[in-house]
Amino acid sequence: MSQIQEVKDANNIVEIIGERIDLKASGSSFRARCPFHNEKTPSFFVHPEMQRYRCFGCGESGDVLNFLQNYDGMTFYEALKYLADRAAITLKDFNRTSEDEEREQLLAILNLSKEYYHFLLTEHRAGQVALKYLKDRAVNNQSIKLFNLGYSLASWDGLINYLHKKKKYPLDLIVKTGLIIKGNDGRYYDRFRGRLMFPLKNHRGQVVGFSGRLLDQQAKEAKYINSPETSLYHKSKLLFGYSELFREIRKSNKVLVVEGEFDVISSAQAHLNYVVAIKGSALTSDQIDLLSRAAQTIILAFDQDDAGIEASKRAITLIKDKDVDLRVIDFPSLKKLAKTDNLKDPDDFARFEPKLWREAANQSISVYSFLLNVIFANHDAQTPDGKRKIINELAPIIASIDHLVEKEFYLQKISEKLNVKLSLIKEDIERVAQKKSSAEKPAKKDAPKSDQVKEHQQVLEEYLLFLLFKLDSETFEQEVKKVLSLNYQTPGISNILESLASKLNNFNLEKFSKSLADDLKEILMECLLNPVFIKNTENVDLKKEWQKILVQVKQNIVHSEIEKINLELQALDNKNERSAKEEQRVNDLLEEIVKKQKQLKA
Repeated sequence: MSQIQEVKDANNIVEIIGERIDLKASGSSFRARCPFHNEKTPSFFVHPEMQRYRCFGCGESGDVLNFLQNYDGMTFYEALKYLADRAAITLKDFNRTSEDEEREQLLAILNLSKEYYHFLLTEHRAGQVALKYLKDRAVNNQSIKLFNLGYSLASWDGLINYLHKKKKYPLDLIVKTGLIIKGNDGRYYDRFRGRLMFPLKNHRGQVVGFSGRLLDQQAKEAKYINSPETSLYHKSKLLFGYSELFREIRKSNKVLVVEGEFDVISSAQAHLNYVVAIKGSALTSDQIDLLSRAAQTIILAFDQDDAGIEASKRAITLIKDKDVDLRVIDFPSLKKLAKTDNLKDPDDFARFEPKLWREAANQSISVYSFLLNVIFANHDAQTPDGKRKIINELAPIIASIDHLVEKEFYLQKISEKLNVKLSLIKEDIERVAQKKSSAEKPAKKDAPKSDQVKEHQQVLEEYLLFLLFKLDSETFEQEVKKVLSLNYQTPGISNILESLASKLNNFNLEKFSKSLADDLKEILMECLLNPVFIKNTENVDLKKEWQKILVQVKQNIVHSEIEKINLELQALDNKNERSAKEEQRVNDLLEEIVKKQKQLKA
């Protein structure tokens, strides 16, 4: 047995996938909404015996290693090592690629840097200025530890001395992390100097970059700087606090999205632990994917300026086809309830009005209500021009609502606010929405079609194979031998049955599937996990169903063979003259048809 197979055998695919998505038992398999494409009806299946998964919507399939690579973004080696570590298996003589080796080194450098910055903040006298700054902002020791906050020396080479001179990492390799810069003069400099350091982690908790907050108010530098885009750090894919607070987010089934690191830290200290911060000015599709993995309700706490409004509109398009409830913190109402007018952002509310901040999250409003209120506030609803502008802005928003009752609710609100008949509002909004839709033609993210529509005979043959594996062991062995000689139209089924016939003694499905070539393994898995087949055999006598489908398959095969014979006969009949050999062939074909017709009557 190879070490790769040993590692796979030591891990249960149901357990691995179940830690990441919500699996529900479905017969002998497990079912879920597919994590690889947008869908509302679950079509993703995991088969415990075969230790494989398949989505019948988008066609994604594979084993536990494939899943970790596709879902967690791991390389093959990372997935293998992750599973080996879980099973306490030491990988021996495994040849890593140069890319794997470099990635591992870069992650090690970034992790060392996190520890170095954290040490400077918490144990070195140089970090006292940053520690005082944090205390002034009411950041406690628990948060400093949870988020691994740190401090970078004000010198040009503090980190270089540690990583290069002490830890012996090559300068050119450190440059690839984005932590140091190579100047035009060929010298190297620390990117982050005299800053409070926030480690930026991917969803697996690996440090991939940093954000640094300037502490010297007199310095003529940007208040915040982030790591540049690297092979590991991609701003659009990260959420500050996601890995640290993931358990709380999943437990509460909701997540509050804010704009800054201190917003996250202060909210967590205010016992609002389901919070993350975006990196950048607006939510991205990658970030929405991460959020929807963990929670069903996403609450936006953006500034309610033009940028915040546009971010909310964009979020609506990103959650399209996802089973997500998008909501917004009602800041105008929140500010009216606050004891002071000086509270501006989530950090302020969490620090000075923690109870009010928690209530605001619990009483968040629908994103549609929020945008409706904002758009009405920006225009005069009493004038024809104002009414037209309101309709133009609201049309694509209202048109995006899938649920008819919810859509009707907002249409009625618009009708009341504009004092215009509901029928006219509906007509106008539909017209404007269609006009904008045809002009923009946005690309819709949906499940790619994995197969063309299958012919009836292929479906029957796959169903027959499915039923075969559902029979009791004694009947199973008898029937395998009966169906071996059939002339199947579906590619791979004959090969599967031939392989099966040689492994009937002490048959074990898991071992059998491992013995198959990858293409045959996929065919078998697609048959065994087919949701239509599973549904069709609920409360059904499997032996009777097997016999019924077997008869249909045999008859269809014979009909297909007769059709082929008729085509050959037709070609021979079309000839003006036939040779003696061709005449004999015609007679043989006619006899063959008679035999086939007798088979149909038998």
